[in-house]
Amino acid sequence: MNWVWAEWLTIYHAIFSITIPILIVELYYPEARAKLWLSKNQRRLFQSLLLASIVAGFVGFPYFAPELLLWLPACVAAVVFLGWFAKRVPNNPLSQSTLKVAEWKLALLGTSAPLGFLVFFYSTIIPVAAITMAVGFLVALAYQNLLCRWSLRGFSDLQRLSIIAGALGFFMFFDFVLELNGVLGMSGVGVGFLVLVIMLRRRIVTAVRLDFHSVVPSFPTLQPTETTA
Repeated sequence: MNWVWAEWLTIYHAIFSITIPILIVELYYPEARAKLWLSKNQRRLFQSLLLASIVAGFVGFPYFAPELLLWLPACVAAVVFLGWFAKRVPNNPLSQSTLKVAEWKLALLGTSAPLGFLVFFYSTIIPVAAITMAVGFLVALAYQNLLCRWSLRGFSDLQRLSIIAGALGFFMFFDFVLELNGVLGMSGVGVGFLVLVIMLRRRIVTAVRLDFHSVVPSFPTLQPTETTA
């Protein structure tokens, strides 16, 4: 089994297939942040569908190796533990955003993540697989610790969007490269993402302005014949 590839896919999908789509939805619909998106029955339905797809995969593509007797129970235990742990992580969003980091710096940070993983996982810069996996884990842990520390001070919506734009902008560049290499339609994907970022930014800026005007105190204007006490 290609463990380097498996680790890369796990980290990649955790970020780009799960976390970033959730953040985009929350940026576009801020009211969704404090709501459960699925009811209890809906969660059970999707959990059942996930289990059914896994079983169908084993039935449709039968494969057996002795090590599966160890790794499959370990994977099941890991999924159960992560589900149990996720329910116990507190969700306490800050009411104010006090992080003082420029948006362009956050965009560069977002870009550095896929670039770094591309270098470590898809190159032979480290010839030993175990060391490659260890470095990849430590890099992911470093990003996680940095973002967690910053989140305690509160990200603004524009700062969140900057990180997302930097991370996905890296792939947007390669959309045009793929188009030039004959993969038709990929430039449309890149342009679509660019339009989405612009629309989201305008939406966030408009919301910030409305919030600002709603909290600015108004003072009565004195008429020419009135005096202050």
